Amino acid sequence: MSPEFVLLALRLAMALALYAFLAATLAFLWRDLRSAALDTNVAPQGYLELLSLPGPGQVFPLNNLNLFGRADDNTIILDEETVSSRHARLSYRGGQWLLEDLGSKNGTTVNELTVEDPMVVTFGDEIRLGNVRVILKGGQPP
Repeated sequence: MSPEFVLLALRLAMALALYAFLAATLAFLWRDLRSAALDTNVAPQGYLELLSLPGPGQVFPLNNLNLFGRADDNTIILDEETVSSRHARLSYRGGQWLLEDLGSKNGTTVNELTVEDPMVVTFGDEIRLGNVRVILKGGQPP
């Protein structure tokens, strides 16, 4: 075999490898885009109802991401001294509600279980943030 033929064969092999890599990359991107389009991950309608002070009966509609605390930049502001300024986070991910304590001083519980790691919560669960008790309910707020 002549050196020119070997060089041509190597060039063709490299070109084919490059096109195969590009095709595989496009196939992976297409699959990810399709799965992202199908996974809306939109939270079902729900709300929290206060069971204790600072305002029993008050309701808070839920978004995909909800921050609880005393600070004004939280989604749900709970003006109670046992609630930290950034107390907890309730988010809808992967088709379920997850509650996380954000290092609060007085802790977070779900049905009397202490939240140490992100915990799955469902409609009907009672959540306690410091001394504030709320219940997670489904549907539109009244």
